[in-house]
Amino acid sequence: MGEPAYRDVAKAIRADIEERRLVEGDRLPTVRDLAQRYGVPTGTVAKAVDILRADGVIVAKHGRGLYVRTFGRVVRSSPGRLSRSWWGEGKSIQDHDTNGRLRVVDIVVEEAPASAEIAEALGVPAGAAVLTRARRFAVEDRIVQTATSHLPLDVVAAAPAVGYTGPGPGGIYARMTDAGLGPETFRETLVCRMPTSAESEVMALPRGTPVVAVTRFAYTGARRCVEVNEMVLDASAYTLEYVFGG
Repeated sequence: MGEPAYRDVAKAIRADIEERRLVEGDRLPTVRDLAQRYGVPTGTVAKAVDILRADGVIVAKHGRGLYVRTFGRVVRSSPGRLSRSWWGEGKSIQDHDTNGRLRVVDIVVEEAPASAEIAEALGVPAGAAVLTRARRFAVEDRIVQTATSHLPLDVVAAAPAVGYTGPGPGGIYARMTDAGLGPETFRETLVCRMPTSAESEVMALPRGTPVVAVTRFAYTGARRCVEVNEMVLDASAYTLEYVFGG
């Protein structure tokens, strides 16, 4: 049995790009024109377009159509990105992944009640107020990640700059270190899943694009958890790399 027609269409468009009949920045024919070219319904072309968008090969520009895009995956390399030698020198953790390609689209800092899971990790009562830092990150105008950090208020009191939208060189870990509460060790859990409707909307994800939900726990040398960071990564935009051993 052959592959579904929409996969054949996606392969044909991809071949045009790989063989440079279409190059970055070129506008693709309309869905209707593509349907006529390949002799398939427009719904079949729409599914093919969804695959190519999820792979970062093409991008839809509102009101302007479909365009070829060559998107280099972000390599999220651990544990190097979290080493004190990196952020302790005033560098951004995100720059470790992107070499400056990534930018913060927006950031909201506010107090919010802690969920039961967050409260247990931070050692505060469920529902107690914690500081949240919610960010969206983009690479080449593509939203690739959201991240929400949760911090105990006594940590914020000791290191007030973590409550600023711009905490300064090295980010919040550097400011926490200045106050004697810097993280020494980290633990991350990863879950691959489909996004919620809210995540799809916030990240403008093409239909059918999975995400990687990463939860990071930051601990002081005394094993106190001083941050829980809940991240959602566009799985089609990232390569997750882990280096083990000495």
